[in-house]
Amino acid sequence: MRVKGRLRTLATRALTESMEVKTMVHVARRMFGNYDLHERTGFPQSVPIPNRTAASQIIADVAETDLFLEFVSLLMSLERVGMAGRKYKIPRLNTIVTEILDTGYRYDSGSGSFVEDRAIRTTRNWGVLREGENYVMAFLGVDVAGNSELVRRHGQGSMQRIYQTLRQIVTESVQRRNGRLWGWEGDGGLFAFTFEEENQRAVHSAVEILNELFLYNLISCPLPEGLHVRLTIHNGPCEYRSDGTELKVDTVKRLWDIDSKYGQQDSLTISAAILPSLDHSLSSRFEGIRTSSGENLYAYSVRFA
Repeated sequence: MRVKGRLRTLATRALTESMEVKTMVHVARRMFGNYDLHERTGFPQSVPIPNRTAASQIIADVAETDLFLEFVSLLMSLERVGMAGRKYKIPRLNTIVTEILDTGYRYDSGSGSFVEDRAIRTTRNWGVLREGENYVMAFLGVDVAGNSELVRRHGQGSMQRIYQTLRQIVTESVQRRNGRLWGWEGDGGLFAFTFEEENQRAVHSAVEILNELFLYNLISCPLPEGLHVRLTIHNGPCEYRSDGTELKVDTVKRLWDIDSKYGQQDSLTISAAILPSLDHSLSSRFEGIRTSSGENLYAYSVRFA
């Protein structure tokens, strides 16, 4: 987020009026780890740094390292939870938060962080992921079963229109749960979830997709044989790259490996990393899959009594 002058001024005044320099340094070290305010300001160690100067330097460093949203989230925590047994009243914090929200973000109370408001804009990094940083993510892979045969039977043009409908169904379900499209190649794609409860949100999206496709095949799919997909979810670390090269990380490679070896038509396959995160009412609907390696995988399919 690009921090404009007014926000910097408000944040500087908020720090200046709410805490002494020693406390400011403790707060800054929560953001940066090691942080030498005397070195940053150029003041000798023996010379006290004025409150205003300290606050201004810290806010400048926070803004220039693209940590402003995280810093404001920390200030909100200082008001709500406190630090070292003391809660801090931060003047102008409500105004700062309001101005952030007006730029197209919302506050996610579950993760305690700001993310972009998808009603205003939707970008693949949620407006907050930083280049080269590692994040834990749940990935949902969508793969059409028998794509080559479908194209041979019905033609490339007809299948492209149907795949566009599939993409719309999947994307709408994923974005309702704050997921993002990270790659689409005609007959399928990859979707990412991060922040709080990423596994649950990915699974709920996938279950909804299977139900939506069941109704699509029943009511409006032009294919006599219907459109059938394999869905797979796996969780693991991912280093964010804006150019898309993170699609080659081990976590994503493992997802597609699971899909190719064990994915089942009209079913969702999840890895062992996903199941413990689900509440019992959902996890009980998954059945174990036998694998040659003994790895624990689980499958869900739409069932009607």
